[in-house]
Formats: sequence, structure tokens, C-alpha cells
Amino acid sequence: MLAVGLLITFVGCKVKEKVKIDDLRTHEEVLLQEVLRAEPAFGNIHFMRMNIGVNLNGKSKYNSAANCKIITDSVIHISVRPFFGIEMFIVQLTPAGMVLVDKTKNLYYQSDYLIFEDLFNMQLNYKTFESLLTNKLFTVQVKNQEKSLKPIPSNRGNERILTYKNVSLTQYFLLNENNRIREIEIKSNEGTGQFRTYYTDFTATGKWIFPSNIRLQLNNGSEKFDFNISISQMEVDGEINIPFLNTHLYRQADIKSLLE
Repeated sequence: MLAVGLLITFVGCKVKEKVKIDDLRTHEEVLLQEVLRAEPAFGNIHFMRMNIGVNLNGKSKYNSAANCKIITDSVIHISVRPFFGIEMFIVQLTPAGMVLVDKTKNLYYQSDYLIFEDLFNMQLNYKTFESLLTNKLFTVQVKNQEKSLKPIPSNRGNERILTYKNVSLTQYFLLNENNRIREIEIKSNEGTGQFRTYYTDFTATGKWIFPSNIRLQLNNGSEKFDFNISISQMEVDGEINIPFLNTHLYRQADIKSLLE
């Protein structure tokens, strides 16, 4: 169930390898530079104590203790331990692909990121997940779109906001007083589909400030999916080890079955 929540919540996003700044000419481009300067720079981060909650349209709910280790540009490793510290689920992502392990069923699911092009006509990569978990800016691309997006003037009044738009999606990144992202809204230009992320309770960790609560929400008009992360202890640029994931211990299953 955790794996389903992760896949549904993160669907539809692609992060460019680096948001580039050209000659600054507009208010939006100046604001973009300020946002990029405010982003945390780190080699690794460890969410040592956190709780995750998944709500699939009110029909299935799941809450569990977990921890998450991230090495920048390399790996995200999430270990879900619902009972007395016993590991039940593993989610591991690298630039090459993703592996989901359900120890309760002795199954693993493996795929590259092209699966999201096939299923949803959109792209994502490893940086999508890393950016969402670490409060960094990203832009969303649709399939076959190669041109990089640039921020455009917003129609949202006096809010501090970066706005991006392509043929299918409009994307809003609402900022706090420190130029950190406090809310993301990505919505379809034609339908009712909408993806939101909320970042709250920013807390100092070393020289950087990170949100302690992250809420991701997908709403397609008739169904609503929530994935919530509450972090109570984290460490930045400490010594962390990523456990070796031996998939030979499990039977492989079709990752598309998670979305059925």
C-alpha cells in the first residue's frame, strides 16, 4: 500500500538536471535567482525519525514509522518499519530506476522511469523525487517537450510566486519570506487534474532550514490521494550508509499492478 501511495503521489513530474538562469531581465528571473540561492546545498541528509501516512481516496489508509536516507544525485532509500522497528517495506530510487520491496508478500517491483511516459504521457526522473523531499525547485515536463521552461508573470496578485506554463500544465511555486517553497500547485490546463505539495514547520538543521512536514496531494476530480511525511529528527551531511538491497531474496512482480 505504501508503494501505491508513493507512485500515485509522485506521478507526472520531471525535473530538469539544473534550472538555468539566463540574463536577468524580469522580476520573475530575479526571483528565480533568489530561490535558487536559498535552496539548501548538502551532500546527504538523513530523516532519522519520521512518520508516513497514505490515504487512497479515503478507502485505504496506512500510517507507519520510517526513515529516509538521501545522497544527493545518487540514491534515496526509505525503510518503513511499522511494528517495533521491524522493516516491512523498502523504497530505493537511483538515477537508473526504482525498486520497491514488500517484505510482507516477499515481492519486489523494479522499473526505470520510462514507465511514467507509457502510463501517463509524462516524464519524471530521479531528481523529481529528490527535489520534492528536500524542498527544491523543479519544473514539470510533458512527453516530447524538450524546451526548458522559464518563469512567466503571475496572475495571482501580490503573492511571492514563480509560475511556469506549458501546453498541458500550469505550475505555481509559492514562496515564503525566506524564498523557500511553501506550496506547489500543478494543474491541468484542460481537465480537473491537480497536484499539490505543502511544506510547513521549517526547522533549522545545521546551517540549513528544512520543512518538518510535507504533504503531497493528487486530485483528479473524482479521486483524491494523500501522502504525508512528518519528520521529527534529521541530520545533514553526517555519516550514512545505504544498505545493500538484494532483490534475489524476493519474487519479482509487475510494477504496473500497483496502479490497478
